[in-house]
Amino acid sequence: MAPDHADVRQSLQVLLTAVAGPNYSRALQQGELSQQLDRCIDWVKAEASEASSLIESCVPHGKPMLAQAQKRLAALESIRTLDQLRVAYFDNPS
Repeated sequence: MAPDHADVRQSLQVLLTAVAGPNYSRALQQGELSQQLDRCIDWVKAEASEASSLIESCVPHGKPMLAQAQKRLAALESIRTLDQLRVAYFDNPS
């Protein structure tokens, strides 16, 4: 049996929770999945910006912080792509 819309959405929610981690739990408490993703992406972009500022100030943990933010951002963008596919498939069936 193929997964339905709710199964796919729940699977993406689990992935989002795992990628976002506990620091972003507030972003995951309300709204649709796409809104949660947007909030997390915005927060991670802000984190990456902060890391860049730390690197410019020669703070040692700036580089690892930036690398972590870049990895998290790439994963969140991938989840966003899957969510867009979910919406296109289930909301616009052929």
